[in-house]
Amino acid sequence: MFNYDIAQFLITGIAIIISLSIHEYSHALISTLLGDDVPFRYGRLTLNPLAHIDPIGIISLFLFKFGWAKPVPISSRNYKNRRLGIILTSLSGPISNLLLSFFTALCFVIFSPSSEGVVYFLGELFTINTGLFVFNLIPIPPLDGSKIFAELFGGRIADFIYSLERWGMVLLFALLWIPQVSYFLSFLIHTVKIFILNIITIIL
Repeated sequence: MFNYDIAQFLITGIAIIISLSIHEYSHALISTLLGDDVPFRYGRLTLNPLAHIDPIGIISLFLFKFGWAKPVPISSRNYKNRRLGIILTSLSGPISNLLLSFFTALCFVIFSPSSEGVVYFLGELFTINTGLFVFNLIPIPPLDGSKIFAELFGGRIADFIYSLERWGMVLLFALLWIPQVSYFLSFLIHTVKIFILNIITIIL
């Protein structure tokens, strides 16, 4: 029998660690491929969770559905095209979560697992990664979306977004306490889930 009191907590924790580690590794990998050796020198070009996980960030994700890992250090001066490099490196994290979400759903459909534990794990992996994809595209520092939007639009928009860095975490926590914002994010996450499942249905 699947013991939700203990197993649910452990499985959710494993899914969170996997998702955040892949997210940060993707940042490190793309930055390295673009000519930046800083992630490698800081030991971040690895899938080892110990290199990426921030314990407080994981606890926050459990408690508030909002968490983080240790940011990957990069040096945009090493990119041939600084703006494009920042955009691609920042976008790689959310995209990795989207791909993992898609792969998880695909595995569920193809293999149709009967084990309650496996079903719960895949469900958590699907939900967590879809949520990380949507959430990280919010254009507020320190989320990836802030750098993506700042470098895409430049000028005053970039200045405004980067000026929020000091208060970014406070703003994010404040926004998540607004019911309308939470509902909207939930709607976006649900929409992405449906989109992924529809794509899989078409493929199969």
